[in-house]
Amino acid sequence: MKRRFPTALVFVVVAVVFAFVSLLACGAAERPDGGQGLLPVGATAPDVFAADQNGAIQRLSDQRGRAVVVYFYPKDGTPGCTEEACAFRDAWDRFKQANVQIFGVSPDTRESHEAFATEHRLPFPILVDTDQTWANAFGVPTRLGSIARVTFLIDPDGKVAKVYPDVDPGVHADEVLKDAAQLTGAALPAAPAASASAAPAGSDAAAPGAPGAAAAPGAASAPPAGAAGSAVPVATGTMLPPAAPAAPPAKR
Repeated sequence: MKRRFPTALVFVVVAVVFAFVSLLACGAAERPDGGQGLLPVGATAPDVFAADQNGAIQRLSDQRGRAVVVYFYPKDGTPGCTEEACAFRDAWDRFKQANVQIFGVSPDTRESHEAFATEHRLPFPILVDTDQTWANAFGVPTRLGSIARVTFLIDPDGKVAKVYPDVDPGVHADEVLKDAAQLTGAALPAAPAASASAAPAGSDAAAPGAPGAAAAPGAASAPPAGAAGSAVPVATGTMLPPAAPAAPPAKR
């Protein structure tokens, strides 16, 4: 005896399969403005707003006059997203010097954003996009509630200046900072260097007090003979001349 599946059940199965395949498809997303795919270079950035991790409302159009980085990421706390956020955090002071605002965007809740920002000390807003308003407006692909890792650089006039569809979280922040500084006309802020007491220029000349050595203009003169006990300011990186013969210090 042959079993027959109800027609309605067949339609339900077909619909579910079709929906699943559509979600996994790599086709271009349709934007509210009628275009498809990622918002292109030269397009006007959408006038969207959202709450950040602290509940403050951030509106994109309020940032006119400065460059804006809008970086979309899939989820709080995942390795790649954490690496990307921390890279932007570490470069935050340099972005501020170049007059650039940063917005991180993901579909996570405000509570998730708050915990993520607190744990990693993120100083810039990360926006709540649970309804994917921002992702859809920028044409960022979404799959099963997650969004792709894409970054947009917006110029001070509110136009898309550059799109980064293939992001390497480890080096992405420096790449975007370089491009953003060009938009604002700011000199590229240098990365903080490890502090080291380098010798002043010209300090590799003959040491003060050496036979035949000429004193550099403005250099502190050596203490006169017999004045070993007097305090003499010494510039960093220079050496004191030998003191006049004196009784050795008492041994402890």
